[in-house]
Amino acid sequence: MKKIIKSSMSLATAGVLALTPLPSFALSQDETVYVKLQENGVVKTISVTEHLINDLKDNELFDRSILTNIENLNGFEGFVVEGENVKWDANGKDIYYRGDAAKELPVKLSVSYSLDDEEKTPEEMLGKAGKVEIRLKYTNLSKVGNIWTPFVAMVATTLDESKASNVTVTNGKAISNGRNVAITAVAAPGLYESLGLAELKNTDEVVLSYETTKFELGDIYSIVTPKLLDSDDLKVFSELDNLSAKSNQLAESSGQLVAGAKSLNDGMKQLQSVITTMSQKLAGQSGLTLDDVEMAEITQKVQAAAAAKVQAQSATIRAGIKQQLAANQILKDAIRLEAEKLCSAKIGGASCPAEAVVEVESQLLAGIEEQLFQSSYQLALTTARQTAAATAEGVVAQMMQVVSAGLGDALVSGLNTMLAGVNRLARGVEELSAGMVRFDQEGIQPLNNFVNGKVRVTSGKVKQLMKLADEYDNYAGLMDGAEGTTKFVLMVEGRK
Repeated sequence: MKKIIKSSMSLATAGVLALTPLPSFALSQDETVYVKLQENGVVKTISVTEHLINDLKDNELFDRSILTNIENLNGFEGFVVEGENVKWDANGKDIYYRGDAAKELPVKLSVSYSLDDEEKTPEEMLGKAGKVEIRLKYTNLSKVGNIWTPFVAMVATTLDESKASNVTVTNGKAISNGRNVAITAVAAPGLYESLGLAELKNTDEVVLSYETTKFELGDIYSIVTPKLLDSDDLKVFSELDNLSAKSNQLAESSGQLVAGAKSLNDGMKQLQSVITTMSQKLAGQSGLTLDDVEMAEITQKVQAAAAAKVQAQSATIRAGIKQQLAANQILKDAIRLEAEKLCSAKIGGASCPAEAVVEVESQLLAGIEEQLFQSSYQLALTTARQTAAATAEGVVAQMMQVVSAGLGDALVSGLNTMLAGVNRLARGVEELSAGMVRFDQEGIQPLNNFVNGKVRVTSGKVKQLMKLADEYDNYAGLMDGAEGTTKFVLMVEGRK
């Protein structure tokens, strides 16, 4: 396929340049753009180095370039320039060449300086003591729709430790070796505007602060590449569709659990009403007696429906919680994402230590345990409904038999005793129902909204950013069909 593309592209270009037949294109190009900046970040010169990778060992290579003053860097291979088209007599070798450019850069840098909180030029600050602040502000000029090409600027400079102290840097680190302080930082202009995440605000600038006894300006380098993440870093996003489906299922099950808790609560109220009504009807009877066997039978049936079944379900649910949590990796991943977010937000947007994330995750897990009522609770709910209905019918039937036997007074006393127990159980069921509603509203539903809202939207934008990063493959020009990579090296020259 490379040979087919190479040959067809070569024939088209040969017609334009009127050169020898069957030339070849450089199918791979590595570009480095060197930019010298004034102290305030204004461009002084732009020099571009191109490496044409001649994998096929062709004798002729074609390239497209806007560069002027082109020169061969590592050999004596000749070349011909016509407009933006360049033909190289490669003789089977790679070609390294450079040239000058005046094209606008995709990323603009502005640098400001202050001494003791008063803005000054480096010239005015040289040799003076005080508190220094150097602010590097990057502006992304490469926008497609509502997304900016994800350029990342890696900043590096050094300070003489004998003249500088109390060094701090935003979005980076300051590391001392006893003689010099190495400053490294990262800026991502346009990333906040693309993703809209508050945590990314101010990632388009780097602020260096320190105390100096004698100010001097070291070289400040910025290596800018259109590379936000590697594809391997996005594996978590590839699982979001499955995570979203599981989250929806979790939310739906939680809703069913809330509805089930409400139905059970309603059923307990109905059972209370039946027992109360029967007790009131029997209270007017006289001469009623009830033997121990019949009373025990009634008590056993009602308690089995209202107490044993419902109470037993709680033990069953609790017993299954740990097993379900251990098996549900998707839920654990979602909890971990939320824990990282909450922990980061708690400390102002910085990355949390692993132990802090684990602590937050444990707190979330403690709350999540309640949602695992879903499967066991559904079974308990069905059983409770069936048992409650059967018990109520049995109680009514037994009451009729007892009334006909003239045992009303004893039965009223027994019913009142059972009613007191049922009332206690009903209060517990009502509290359980209210707790499930609160857990669903404050726990499960916000979690589902987070997974299907902010996380999915952000992942979609990240995928767009990756596409733009792959598409930005040159600054000075690239032949159609060729593959290219590019990087920018910006330098603010120091002054002493």
